[in-house]
Amino acid sequence: MKKYLIGALILFVMIGMAAAGMAYYYLYAPQFRPAVTVYIYVDRDDTADSVLHKIEAQAAPRCLTGFRLMADYRRYADCVRTGRYAIRQDENVYHVFSRLYRGYQQPTNLTVGSTRSLGALCRHVARQLMIDSAEIADALADTARLRRMGYTPPTLPALFLPDTYQVYWDISAVDLLDRMQTERLRFWNERRRARADSLGLSIDEVTTLASIVEEETNRADEKPTVAG
Repeated sequence: MKKYLIGALILFVMIGMAAAGMAYYYLYAPQFRPAVTVYIYVDRDDTADSVLHKIEAQAAPRCLTGFRLMADYRRYADCVRTGRYAIRQDENVYHVFSRLYRGYQQPTNLTVGSTRSLGALCRHVARQLMIDSAEIADALADTARLRRMGYTPPTLPALFLPDTYQVYWDISAVDLLDRMQTERLRFWNERRRARADSLGLSIDEVTTLASIVEEETNRADEKPTVAG
């Protein structure tokens, strides 16, 4: 009887070790082999299956069995979160899945250039983010919101200061306008306001002038002449 108990105990330990080994391999062993960090863009119409296909196509995984098991267990299909997610070389399934499941995304660089055309600006911004140009245009057409922010249709281009900003790829159009307003207020501090006043120009006039100069020439030595 004692021999049977010992044998059963050994078998139980071996099964436990095998299960632990499989769990480690599928969840915690390095599984992704991209040459450089890749980014998975999860859009509003993505499903758990389409996200998995994107990972397979871009992240060079050795095995995604663990990912599928975790997706089923955590019901990932019911809570796919939009965003831009990084997958780095030699990461494991547990960390990658947790990042996607919890919505821990990486920000992206949004470049805003100089333009006097709001339509062109909307299209340029939309090419870099999840939102489309129509959503941005709709937010810009909300006259009540613009009035609260202190803009009218003619002065609206002044909201977008040319620069590069770090934002989340799935930022909403309204949140984008709020972010641009925050950046504009931060830029126009007391020193810059005083300098504009000394030139006899309003903030909107300075912004418009800068946009004209940027569109007319890319050469730094010609910009003072164009501005004059």
